[in-house]
Amino acid sequence: MLWGENVMETGWLETFIFLLLASVKFAVAVPFFIIENKLTFLQGFLFGVSSGLLGVLTFMFLSTIILRFWHWLKEQIGIKPAHPKKLFSKRSRMLVRIKSKYGLAGIALLSPIIISIPVGAFIAMRYFKNKKKVFLYMFAGVVLWSLIFASSASLVIKIFKTIELALVTGN
Repeated sequence: MLWGENVMETGWLETFIFLLLASVKFAVAVPFFIIENKLTFLQGFLFGVSSGLLGVLTFMFLSTIILRFWHWLKEQIGIKPAHPKKLFSKRSRMLVRIKSKYGLAGIALLSPIIISIPVGAFIAMRYFKNKKKVFLYMFAGVVLWSLIFASSASLVIKIFKTIELALVTGN
């Protein structure tokens, strides 16, 4: 069995809930779930990739729908800004800096750990029109961070097992 008995002990419902949580808060949920359930490297890697992929696909799709709906709604209601929109705010400067300095690769690498997958997908879909390229970059970022988290977590698990064994045997 690919997931092994660890997930069976945790329960499918809890695993599914963590999968959904990790698709939004990847950097928090993935390492916690791997360590808490003492997953193997492969199990942790697959959990990270599957949760990240779920987040990337969901939020790429949702960001497109939300942007289209927002523009349609503004047209239907006839909303026009009463006052000129601020060209530069702290947030817009940060987004422009990330986009200019690091491009799509930077957004894809920062999304799982700093700016979150939903925000990263929204920014990427807004500024880069090639959806296949956005998906590939975002997925590559998820795979990279899944490798990092799975290997780090499996190392932590091995260290704890070694300490536990040393304490039990009295060495």
